[in-house]
Amino acid sequence: MKKIGLLILSFLLFVSCSNDTKDDSKEIVPFAPSDYYGKWVQFVDSKFANDPSSKQFSYVFNNDKTFVKTRSYDNKITTLSGTFGIVTNNNVTQFILSYKEYNMIISNCSSDLKESFTLDKLNHLNDNASACDRSYIFKKEE
Repeated sequence: MKKIGLLILSFLLFVSCSNDTKDDSKEIVPFAPSDYYGKWVQFVDSKFANDPSSKQFSYVFNNDKTFVKTRSYDNKITTLSGTFGIVTNNNVTQFILSYKEYNMIISNCSSDLKESFTLDKLNHLNDNASACDRSYIFKKEE
């Protein structure tokens, strides 16, 4: 009786083992909230890599919920700062940035003092002002 039980158990273990050879190295791993902090730089396709306007913006997100936005273009550097919050609903993560005063480099479709970005599955921040022809994408600097 013991031999039959061991045989059945061995068979179940053999059948339940998976020979999954999936390569996880190519799988995108979602950022943990602690990975949001740091410098994010404008990301563009290689066909626009030589266009100076395609790499003019960057953000630094600090642990104390403050940020600095920098624009470097035409030998002029502009910096803005403010506070931000991170909101996650239905597996969608958004960064909401708030400024204290208006500046023309605030990216939105109105004269509001807020910007918003959505974190995509590739861990890029997408500017939500794309509805008004702004399509900036940012990648975390390593």
